[in-house]
Amino acid sequence: MKKWIIFSVLVIIFINQEGKAMEPVYPFLEKDGSPGKIHNLTPEDMTLHPNESFWYTESYFFIAYLESGQVAYLNLIISNMGLKKNQPALTLTIITPERERLSTERDFPPDLLILSEDRFAIRIGDNFLAGDDKNLSLEIKQAGLGMELGFSSPVPGFKLGEGCAYFGKDKNIYYCINYPAPRARVSGYIFYKDKKVPASGWGYVDHCWFNANTVEFEQQWHNFKFFSPEKNLIITSFEATEKYGNKLVGIASLLDDRGIILATTELKVNEFNHEFEPTGKKSYPRRILFEFKSPQGSGRIDFNSSNLIEKMDVLEKLNKGAGEKALKWMIQKFIAKPFYYRSVGPAELQLNLKSEHSKVSGDASCEVIFIK
Repeated sequence: MKKWIIFSVLVIIFINQEGKAMEPVYPFLEKDGSPGKIHNLTPEDMTLHPNESFWYTESYFFIAYLESGQVAYLNLIISNMGLKKNQPALTLTIITPERERLSTERDFPPDLLILSEDRFAIRIGDNFLAGDDKNLSLEIKQAGLGMELGFSSPVPGFKLGEGCAYFGKDKNIYYCINYPAPRARVSGYIFYKDKKVPASGWGYVDHCWFNANTVEFEQQWHNFKFFSPEKNLIITSFEATEKYGNKLVGIASLLDDRGIILATTELKVNEFNHEFEPTGKKSYPRRILFEFKSPQGSGRIDFNSSNLIEKMDVLEKLNKGAGEKALKWMIQKFIAKPFYYRSVGPAELQLNLKSEHSKVSGDASCEVIFIK
């Protein structure tokens, strides 16, 4: 489950917005307000960005799509929500080729979170994450599940502009994201059901943090990942709340092995063929069209999102009996009904760039996340 959903669907403040001007959004701009440029990640970008806000949450998300049919992902989260500040948690999930979902989640005492002083490395108990903006390795074992994986990219990690979208005239609310190892190949092993399974495939990594109740500024997510031997496309997007004009906030990034071809906030997402999905009781789109444009050109991908491999009720996922999660669950219980869907399948990326006009076939995955 994506990190911002696990911890962020919380208190809604009901304020009558009638007659009030919509608040502005500043999406991934430079510090001077100019359009965001592509920047390589620094060590400061990759490390933690703690904040005193109760809502502060920061996460490192890794997902591997394996040639053997499994999907394995890790969410490493640091949050002030719950009973302790800067509390780490790990959620590890493996979806088998038979589409059985195996998952474990655990909160840790803050004193088990150890950061390296001379390189990027995070240890939480016996679990370990280390590397740089091109190569990252994980050693995670928890409740019978595990991964020893390397994510290696020929392209260095990047951010767009300052790496943050700011909300409101005073810019006091922010959502930040950057992309280490953005064209990752995955190798290593995963562990489940007493098996050690060789892992080879493609992957995705992001690092994000925010400082406010996300229900105040976001409604629905569409996250899309496309990978082929030639190129990959990463789309991170959400629709802002009415307070912010229902603006689509997101980044579309196109890469190949030589580097980042483009990264842009000029993005459109359109849903089609809605059907009532009994699991989650949502109107789910069976087809999603993503379109983007930049000075380098434009592209589109029309994805069949009907092959669902994961459906998750976020509130049911939380362990109501765990003291560390009790506050989170009680706050969320009567506020929202967040739900998360993941689909996979083949896709064709159509590109109309200054440098080329082409169609690229590859594998794709899409997450549709309803905040409420």
